[in-house]
Amino acid sequence: FLKWIVIPLALRCSFVLIFLFHRPVHGDVSYSVAEEMKRGSIIGNIAKDLRLELSSLAARKARVDTEDNNLRYCGVNLQTGDLILQERIDREELCEKRPSCVVKQELVLENPLELHRITIHIQDINDNSPQFKEDLLKLEIQESADKGAIFLLDEAHDADVGDNSVQGYSLQNNNYFKLNVKTKGVGRKYGELVLEKELDREEKKDISLLLTAFDGGSPQRSGTVVIHVTVLDANDNVPVFSQSVYKATLAENSPAGQN
Repeated sequence: FLKWIVIPLALRCSFVLIFLFHRPVHGDVSYSVAEEMKRGSIIGNIAKDLRLELSSLAARKARVDTEDNNLRYCGVNLQTGDLILQERIDREELCEKRPSCVVKQELVLENPLELHRITIHIQDINDNSPQFKEDLLKLEIQESADKGAIFLLDEAHDADVGDNSVQGYSLQNNNYFKLNVKTKGVGRKYGELVLEKELDREEKKDISLLLTAFDGGSPQRSGTVVIHVTVLDANDNVPVFSQSVYKATLAENSPAGQN
């Protein structure tokens, strides 16, 4: 009889481990919030969405916990059942350029233990402007460069994603260059200067242009860089005398070396 009720130590430890690691999950809920929302903003009413009695929240010590010891971004109002944002969320800091940005939290209730997973999708807002690596871009171009010559420009970068990232470029009106906008990789855009009028250093040795990068957000944001073109000299001119014939009168008894 005793051998049926005495549980081996190893088996008892297994039961304890199973009890500790098996946390009952009763349902998931998902929300979408824009990054940079103010602390205290209401994400949603989790009591209503999970069909929980408001009176049970306080009685069962409802709280929001985190998965994998991440930062606790939200809390629950025990009187209203609202899920409240309690930490600022910067999407670019949290997820960088990843197209999907998700925060995982848990609603925990005690007596009995009950868990509900909370998935918060962080939506990008247009809070960053396109930026170039430098404020000034220097180019040196030979005056002998052919019309139609192409010169690659540095691309601008925007920490935002999707339509809020760089969508195009514009070039200040000028007499020498036009701008081609190209796409590479996954929607990354960059510009090329195309020579439309041949350069003449003797006419103009320095050219300044303003290049603007803009995003597709609303309101739209932009960033600029100054392009300084130095026109390099080419041997495109022959020596020229000021007149075709020079005349001088010299006495026959002039000493050597006389001017």
